[in-house]
Amino acid sequence: MQAPADNPGEQAPGPVPATSFEQVAMTSPDRAVEPNHPGAGLRSEKEHVGGGALPEGGLRPTGENHQEHASNGIGTAPQGLLAVILDEQTNSADSKMQQHAEEQDRLHVVTQGHEMSSNDTSSGSDSGSSSGSELDTELGKCFYPSFEELENSRPPEVGMRFPTLEDAERFYSTHAMLTGFAVRRGSNYRRMKFDLECNRSGKLKPTQDLKRKRRCNALGSRCQAKVIVKLHNEQWEFIGVKHEHNHPLCPSPSLASFFLNHKYLSSEEKLFLRVLQQSRVNPRKAMNIFRRMRSNFRKASSSNEKDTSNSKCVDQWRKENSDVETALKRFKELELRNLGFSYTMQKDEDNIVRSLFWTDARSKVDYEIFGDFISFDTTYSTNRHNMPFTPIIGMNSHGRIIVFGCALLQDQKAETFKWMFQTFLDVMGGKLPRIVITDQDEGMATAISEVMPQVRHRFCKFSVMRKTQEILGAFMATRGNINAELHGLVDNSLTEKEFEEGWDVLTERYDASENEYLRLMWGTRKNWVPVYFQADFCPFVESAVHCEGTNLLFKDNVLPKDRIEKFIEQYERMQENIVKAEEEDALHSATEPAYFSLLPIEKHAARMYTRQIFLRAQKELYYSTAFNVHEVQGGSAYRLEKVFDYDNPEFNRNSFEVLAEPGTHAFKCQCAKFTRDGILCCHIFRVFTQLGVKEIPARYMLPRWAPKFKEEQLKEYEEKCSKRRENKMRYTMLLGKMAGISKGICTDGAKSGRLMLELDKVQETLPTTAEENPRK
Repeated sequence: MQAPADNPGEQAPGPVPATSFEQVAMTSPDRAVEPNHPGAGLRSEKEHVGGGALPEGGLRPTGENHQEHASNGIGTAPQGLLAVILDEQTNSADSKMQQHAEEQDRLHVVTQGHEMSSNDTSSGSDSGSSSGSELDTELGKCFYPSFEELENSRPPEVGMRFPTLEDAERFYSTHAMLTGFAVRRGSNYRRMKFDLECNRSGKLKPTQDLKRKRRCNALGSRCQAKVIVKLHNEQWEFIGVKHEHNHPLCPSPSLASFFLNHKYLSSEEKLFLRVLQQSRVNPRKAMNIFRRMRSNFRKASSSNEKDTSNSKCVDQWRKENSDVETALKRFKELELRNLGFSYTMQKDEDNIVRSLFWTDARSKVDYEIFGDFISFDTTYSTNRHNMPFTPIIGMNSHGRIIVFGCALLQDQKAETFKWMFQTFLDVMGGKLPRIVITDQDEGMATAISEVMPQVRHRFCKFSVMRKTQEILGAFMATRGNINAELHGLVDNSLTEKEFEEGWDVLTERYDASENEYLRLMWGTRKNWVPVYFQADFCPFVESAVHCEGTNLLFKDNVLPKDRIEKFIEQYERMQENIVKAEEEDALHSATEPAYFSLLPIEKHAARMYTRQIFLRAQKELYYSTAFNVHEVQGGSAYRLEKVFDYDNPEFNRNSFEVLAEPGTHAFKCQCAKFTRDGILCCHIFRVFTQLGVKEIPARYMLPRWAPKFKEEQLKEYEEKCSKRRENKMRYTMLLGKMAGISKGICTDGAKSGRLMLELDKVQETLPTTAEENPRK
């Protein structure tokens, strides 16, 4: 723990890169935007253009600068930064109204520049730098984050929602203060959409108005870092995020210490801190007060001391464990209501429940059918018990997320994860998945290698890149476009050689080859870079929708401080929503979809796929029209050149190669989409169009995506269960018969020996089988 600096004006040293993924795993909960299906933008049949409906995202000629937003680091939502630009262009007639709204909005902007505004020797500058000093707004003339806000601070992401605009601004401002910049409210549109910008976003211009007394707090670097927040369904949602700064970031030493030390404060110190905060004592001064108290009285706790004795800690846990007792009562109620519901507890030596795992009958059946790959996410924890919440998820035949079970764990140590994995496998009948996706946690990696050594394990790419931005934010801010190029290298590499050569060039260009964290990322590249998993079936996990959708089901309805019972309630509601979505998908799959073309292969795909998977395949068919095909080698090699741009391409490059085996209808593309997602890519679809292929070859029809797949698998599962029941019944009858005979003759040695001889003769006459008895 770094002690607060004696000199308040002293700048904090740059962040020290982590040396292990254990540090990387210490991440805070993130909210995610609800997944928008790729086919959601298909127009209705009434909107046919030239005989067909067009998916969203029209094609544009290449060469025009239409894709800058795809590589500038901005996370996009259905209405992202591009929507802001379109709004400004299409509503130019309302410019006067917008200017008036901006003037009114500036009255609500909070004073920024946390360290500068709180310096006693610069009070004049503080007032001048405020864009709303005339009013004492709800946030006050200075921004004072609480230690709860500092504890929950994390980088903003698209999809985060807040009840009020002030809450959204406080969240971003707290993150800014800890990161090393300040926030101001920028442009808005009819007070429904706002830009929360870095205070260096403007360009400093000399004013000609000599009567103007207020000074602008913009430092004139034209920084592009900002978030866009919009009112949606009575909540304020982040619809666009850009993290990159073009100036050095200087986190406040006092705030950094405050962030690290507050968890070790006693309850009396926290109450005193609240009093200081209510008295408008800024965090820097508050931490100076605590530093002086500790130096004078030497009674305040430190990072190396516990604020209570071990006995008090145990008593505190016992008191909090009453929440677990309530959860167990709820589990027992669910067992009576749902015969397939089950739960397992992990207890310590004092018989106190430390971890919980639960699932139900439907989840067990789903795992039997769709358990070929699973995903874990431990980035969401409860503050009440600091227990990592871990949903275990998969994907059904409609490409939608399903839940196999949930766990609340006492910590993130390897032994705890081993208990979770072993419990999960025992409950699921011992079936192993083929691949497991987790965040980059060393304890989890160790547990998987011990419990499931034969299973392929990979880290979530989005989790790795998000943590990289958190740790290397200041480092990257001083190196121009390194962050965007790093993302491009990871996302667009098609071969391992291409990635490895590109990494060397990137680190050398930006003088980053000696950075310890980047060297750690390089050393673990085979665990998280997508190009090393091209041959593994992990459908659609490279999309941010899948990564963040795992926790979306809980985060929008469960607060970190909620009781465990609240998680269980949301689990029940979530399972009901999954059933409802599956019923709707099955109903839609039986109807005729809208087509964008007259191609026979499109109608064939509609018959062979579930509706949601068809929409994904249809989008690939539509994107295939953006390419021209050139035959490189007669019937065996084709080169595709992109002649039109389209929104959100999977790979941001203009040419691809497709190899073919003449006469076998076997095709292989560089992008390896079929092996990853189980559907063909737009490049192979374009070659099919060129060759006049009217139906998708059978080898490219993955049974998992067929409309009748789950129904057929359920029949097989029922037959298997029925066979197991019959085997158990016969076993019980034979065992009872033999038990009765043995009971009558066990006291007579001669009779017992004769029976054993007769059994040996019977066993010799029975046919042998290599089939093992099914699991009971």
